Amino acid sequence: MKKFCDFVKNHMVFSCGVLFIVLLLSVVLCIGIGPVSIPFETVWRVMFYKMFGIGDISDISNSTQNIVWFLRTPRVLLGVLVGISLSVSGVAMQAFTKNPLASPYVLGISSGASCGAVLAMATGALSFLGEYATSLGAFGGAMVSILIVYYLAKTGRDIAPIKLVLVGTAVSAMFTAFSNFIVYKTPDDSKVREVTFWMLGSVAGAEWKDLIPLALIFIPGIIVLYAAANSMNALMMGESSAVTLGINVNFVRKLNVFVAALMTGVSVAVAGSIGFVGLVIPHIVRAVVGADHKRVIPLSVLTGGIYLIWVDVGARMFDAPGEIPIGIITSIIGAPFFLWMIKVRRYSFGNKS
Repeated sequence: MKKFCDFVKNHMVFSCGVLFIVLLLSVVLCIGIGPVSIPFETVWRVMFYKMFGIGDISDISNSTQNIVWFLRTPRVLLGVLVGISLSVSGVAMQAFTKNPLASPYVLGISSGASCGAVLAMATGALSFLGEYATSLGAFGGAMVSILIVYYLAKTGRDIAPIKLVLVGTAVSAMFTAFSNFIVYKTPDDSKVREVTFWMLGSVAGAEWKDLIPLALIFIPGIIVLYAAANSMNALMMGESSAVTLGINVNFVRKLNVFVAALMTGVSVAVAGSIGFVGLVIPHIVRAVVGADHKRVIPLSVLTGGIYLIWVDVGARMFDAPGEIPIGIITSIIGAPFFLWMIKVRRYSFGNKS
């Protein structure tokens, strides 16, 4: 295991290239897997023709083309974007708090985003915003929750990691209660069913337009966080050390909060509340490459995307022709795995080596 970790750390470009190829192959394979199985070659041909106009797909039935392009491709790509967004948000929050337990889920960002989105969906409070009402409601809820957690956990100029987790847990429970109350008071049964399924997390029924909000933010978000990687590394050594190195601590923290809230809020808006991705994926990556964010961020991006699309395959295959909400599966996998990692202490947080 140590040799593998050393190889990955010393050959980052190669490792990222391998993971990128795995991600591309996973996308094509996952598009083909479902109640109606579609061969790898057929998926590849349809995607190349639809994207680049290359090849001839006249021998492929229209129903197969529609399944590949309009049903499964948006779903799989949304899974990739959500997995990336939640994983990177987890990295940002852990650097912000200097706490390995921090994540959008634990610190209440997901619950706040869910509350904002549920409010928009169930009550129509933001209906004047049209199709972006749910997304903006989720983002607003995420920002409100993280600001509450930040200011309640702040003592003077410092934030106690344990206090932050405790406050985040309480705020998460509060927003979850608000969400449940809104659902309970919603008179429309169809909206109740829609919101309840959405709250469990799912990328089912994804359409191409659902990719637009995440596609617009995930690349800038990753670039911004990667550019701040050295500053995040300095924060891990302590605030005084970061200030000595010329780091604007308040700016870096606010940047992390904003990017994490933005990516989490939009992810929750389009896919519901999916727990443990932003907690487990950064742990796995840090266990392999250490705590240097120049390594953690790109590997978390690729690993998070691969992880969530394969979890989604399980969601649509374990109970076929029915479907299990993806948030249930990520919790079933993530919680025991996280406990196991804590038990065996396979984790590196403050050491960049």
